[in-house]
Amino acid sequence: MARRNKQEELMNTTYVVVAENGIDTFSMKTVTTRLGVSEGLIYKYFDTREGLLFKSFVSFQKEIVEFLKESSKEVIPGESKGERRERLWKKYYNFLVESNYKALFYYEFRWSYRYGEYLKLMNEADAEYVSEMEVFSEAWLGHPISTVSDKDSISWIVENTGMFVRKALLGDMSKDDDTMHRVFRRIFYGIENLAS
Repeated sequence: MARRNKQEELMNTTYVVVAENGIDTFSMKTVTTRLGVSEGLIYKYFDTREGLLFKSFVSFQKEIVEFLKESSKEVIPGESKGERRERLWKKYYNFLVESNYKALFYYEFRWSYRYGEYLKLMNEADAEYVSEMEVFSEAWLGHPISTVSDKDSISWIVENTGMFVRKALLGDMSKDDDTMHRVFRRIFYGIENLAS
């Protein structure tokens, strides 16, 4: 199997294993056992457990950024800023819910101490989190992050969206349109005037 395909297979299995069992008990052996391959194979692609987790996180984060960039290109004539914000957020929310294990992994990783370690390892100019925040700001606020308030608002949206996505994926909350609309109103209520 080609190197890229094998790496993706290992990362996809990592998403599932972390989503099912949590990040603290994650081991490379669990991934290789699940795939039915030798433990030595994983070390051809990833030097360490942390390297596999970081690479898996960055890979899905890039998917999120690309999704946001693409979905924010769509312009609907006559749509207000508020309508556009809700439409884009709902697309983002659905994208995460449809990503299932990847989304569960993503938030498990983000909410662990490893996320802070990841940011320490990254150069400020190279940090994926920065570009992710900028894409969110352009899509939802309609302008680049220019203040601490903007950054705080985007963090609020991202983290709270993650909390509700996780609840929906774990079956603790309905995934229907009415629930999604109520979640959107709840998340955006406190920053409504910021993006107007």
